[in-house]
Order: sequence, then C-alpha cells, then structure tokens
Amino acid sequence: MWLRKEKKRRFFIPAAAVLIPTLLWCSVSWLLPNDLTLVEGEKTEIATQLPISARTEKSIEVLGITTKPLADAFHLELGSSIMADPIQAGTAKVTFYLCNAVPIKTIDATVIPKTTLVPVGRTVGVSLDTKGLLVLGIGSVNMEDNDTVEPCKGVLKTGDLLLEANGQKLINKETFMDVVTQSNGEKIDVLLERKGEQKHIRLTPVYSQTEHAFKLGVWVRDSIQGIGTITFYDPKTNKFGALGHGVYDVDTAELMIIKNGTIIPSQLTDIVKGKKGEPGELTGIIQRDTTLGEVSKNTEVGIYGTLNQTSDYSGTALPIGLKQEVKIGKAEILTNIEGEEVGKYEIEIESFAKGSGKDMMIHVTDKRLLEKTGGIVQGMSGSPIIQNGQLIGAVTHVLVNDPERGYGTFIETMLEEMNKG
Repeated sequence: MWLRKEKKRRFFIPAAAVLIPTLLWCSVSWLLPNDLTLVEGEKTEIATQLPISARTEKSIEVLGITTKPLADAFHLELGSSIMADPIQAGTAKVTFYLCNAVPIKTIDATVIPKTTLVPVGRTVGVSLDTKGLLVLGIGSVNMEDNDTVEPCKGVLKTGDLLLEANGQKLINKETFMDVVTQSNGEKIDVLLERKGEQKHIRLTPVYSQTEHAFKLGVWVRDSIQGIGTITFYDPKTNKFGALGHGVYDVDTAELMIIKNGTIIPSQLTDIVKGKKGEPGELTGIIQRDTTLGEVSKNTEVGIYGTLNQTSDYSGTALPIGLKQEVKIGKAEILTNIEGEEVGKYEIEIESFAKGSGKDMMIHVTDKRLLEKTGGIVQGMSGSPIIQNGQLIGAVTHVLVNDPERGYGTFIETMLEEMNKG
C-alpha cells in the first residue's frame, strides 16, 4: 500500500512541473496584443504587470523598442514598461520575452503616417453593380402538356457569377436575355466564376410554350441598392469609407463581389423605430440623377471609393484613435436621421470583442436618439464614433433583441482595408 502511494506522488510532481509553466506561458501570451498599429512620430507605452521585455530585430528604422522595469534597483522587478517609438511608416516584427529570456510571442507591427479624417455621418444611397450576373437560384421551364424541365439543374449553383455568354460580356440581365433569345435552342458557352475560380460551361435553352421564348430557368441579379451612412473621407485624397460592414446579397447571404458602384443622394422620408425582436430602419428616396462618388471595393468591414466633391460634407478633420487608445466609457456618434442635419448623440462603449465589424459593444444612451429611433436602426451603419476628440470607429450592427445596443468596428480596421491594394 505504501509503495502504491509513493508511485502516485512521483507521477504528479513531473506533471505539475510541465503544466504550471505551460499555463503561465498561455496566460502571458493571451494578455499580449496580437498585432500593433502605431502612428508615425507618436510614442506609445505598453505597460505590463509582468517582467516582459520586447525587441525588434529587424526594421529598426521603422520602429524602436525600449523596455524599462517599473520597480527600482532596490526592489523586486514585478512589471515593466515597453515604449514603442514609431519612426517612419512601414512594418516590423516585435517579439515579447518573459524575464528577458524566454520568447513568448512574435507579432506584426505596422506604423502608419499621421492621419486626420473628416467624420461625416450623412446618409446616402448606395448602388452596387455585381461582377457579372449573380445566380440567385434555378428553376423549371414550362413545356407542352404541363411538362417542365430544368435546363440548369446540376450545372449552375446559387452564388455563381456569370461573366460571359458566347464571348459577350454580361453587363446586365438584358444582355444575357438577348443571348438566350438569339440562341434558337443551341448550346451557349458560358464563362462563370465559382468561389474565385473561373471555368467554361455549356447551357442549352429550351422553348417555353407558355412564354413563347427560349428560357434557361435561372434567376440572376446584376445590381443592388440601399441606404447607408458615410463614415469619413480623407481630405488629402477624397477617399471615403462607409457602412463599416460589407454588403451581402439577401438571397445568397454571401458578400457581393462588385464590378463597381456609386453613392448617390438620398432623401430620408421615415423612421421605423426599433424594438425588441424587430430592428428598425431609415427609409428614403434615392435620387439617381446625381453621382456623389464612385465605389471601388465592397469588403467585410465597409465599402470604399472616392468622392467626386467634398463640399457637401462640412466638418473638421480629426486625428484617428487607434484601438489601444479606445477606452471603455462615454463616446458619441454622428448620424443623420432626418433631413440633411447630422446630429451628435451620446453612447457608451461597454466592452471589446474580436470579430469582423464587431470590435466593440456600444450602447445608445442619448434620450433624443432613443425617442426617435429606439436605438440603432438599419441605415445608421457607418455612423462615425468619436471619443476624446478622435475618430475611433463606426457603427456596424444592431442587436435584434436589444436595439439600444450594437457593435462598432475600429477605424484602423477600416483604414487598413481601404488602403489594401
């Protein structure tokens, strides 16, 4: 009996010797940032309560790193302060060490130029043209004696993009209909894109006795329109960002791959107030006779492009606030819920999260906005978030069961996406 207990004791000691350092390493790694964005010339302190140091072995002309203990020479060193000195725009690798010896984590650091942006908060109409024709679904064609056939079954899938038919670019639905009509039932060579890969397929139209025309039994979309909010524009380049989230097709639930798009004036006509289980919305009329700007990108964290002119968007350029500068507590949003006036409304930043377009949980506290909208409503996506005189992000989503609350994305996330490519 004594020998059996001794063996158990010997087993647990080595296990603890492995488990405890592993848990410590994981805990320290979790406390450290996964990436770092800094503004050129603005030093940033990363204070820790642990003896952690950092070094950048390369790109020292981009970023300088120094570490100093928080305790003096006569006391035990329990923590350290890491000072990041962003020298010029560029990228670098930063490695964190425990007790200046054990490497814990290596992250990417990006230094961006000093940036000021004009927060906008105005609602506009958004019109996006798909890259080719988006397949929404396939169905049957009525033949003689109530027979039906499905010419595209097993060939086309929802979400496919039809780019060309018989060598002709499919710029809209009408172009495709003309090719089908002129086929006289002969096979059509179609270039499609599926999940980023292009290939040729052959489709055979059939003659519909009820419609007296050749048909394929496929539903497609070539554009989409709606109302959203411009977040900011860069006064140096006239580039803008809006919505804070991507535009998804309502039928396929996939991010739309666009060819191009425009922002156009809109006139708000009504507010459907949000309530639990039923998100509200801003409704309005889109005025298609004027183009305010061109849309070039539709991404997970917003749409981006260039304004034709900025005189319609008065405002003072503000410095951006990076995510490490954003604090739990009071902030405000700029949003346009009636007429052309952009108002300031109080919110609270309640917590931080990780996710595309859902970086922070926000709570509308302004009684005026709650009275008019019930909180966050569809159409307000993109409303800029301001804290301590800095543009820090944009409203992106509403919680369906609690319209007073929703999510926002960091402005640096939008800037990174806008400047890609």
